[in-house]
Amino acid sequence: MFAGVLGVTVAFFAIGAALLAVQQRRGQVGTTWRKYAVYLLFVLAMLALARLGAVVFVAAIFGIIVVALVEFARAGGLGWRLLAGLVVAAAVAGATALKEDLMTLYAVAWFGSLGFLVAGAVARSPREVMPRAVWAVTGFLAIGVGGAHLLLFAAGEARFEAFALLFLAVCGGDAFAELIGRLWPFGRGYAAASPGKTVSGAVAGLGAAVALGIAVSAVTGFRSVPVAAVVALAAGVAGMLGDLVASAWKRAFGIKDFAALLPGHGGVLDRVDSLLLAAPPFYWLLRI
Repeated sequence: MFAGVLGVTVAFFAIGAALLAVQQRRGQVGTTWRKYAVYLLFVLAMLALARLGAVVFVAAIFGIIVVALVEFARAGGLGWRLLAGLVVAAAVAGATALKEDLMTLYAVAWFGSLGFLVAGAVARSPREVMPRAVWAVTGFLAIGVGGAHLLLFAAGEARFEAFALLFLAVCGGDAFAELIGRLWPFGRGYAAASPGKTVSGAVAGLGAAVALGIAVSAVTGFRSVPVAAVVALAAGVAGMLGDLVASAWKRAFGIKDFAALLPGHGGVLDRVDSLLLAAPPFYWLLRI
């Protein structure tokens, strides 16, 4: 099963490499081979950590959440007292969410927050639509709660399969949206918060997400193919919305990247923003 998922991953990265080679021959400024190689190593490392066991998986995800929150706190100018208060609030929310009778209310609150963030993200000037402090507080909670949903996968028997489907759908959607969007930039500027994004890239990204979802389902036997296609599509859409939200955060904070930890990508949050914001919709769809 793990070998099958790795095979799917390598195959899609090979297709992406061919597209990148065409982009390089055309002399287009965009993804570099170094950035692409770092991305591949990151994806393979995350899949390996998810396969090693629940304890390793939880430790890895928890570490990513902590680093992402620290990066966001620095970029948003959150004071440490406010930061500590938000950590406590997020912990309480996560604890109550584990109770069956409160999970529906928790889901409604989460999707309401995500809708609020997306509404601000699609504006032409995120800084004018919402004050910096509002972006900081809502963003911090969104990152923490999204990460908590990834931790919930650890309790399931199909931890690796569920994570692989979500992770590859989001990563594939992100990668192919950028590659196709740069090669054939049709409909550029449809999203005011991120003028470089294109309609062609969005369509290609969603197509790649669905294809990866179907492929993961085929090699792992996780869910039926139609169900895998639907949840992968939802993950792809949520991931793209998460990417728009992250772009709005950066514009509101006046920064290019959250950090410089990963060559060509920025910080950890720059790499996992879509994953964190796609985790809750994906989790709840699987429950349904």
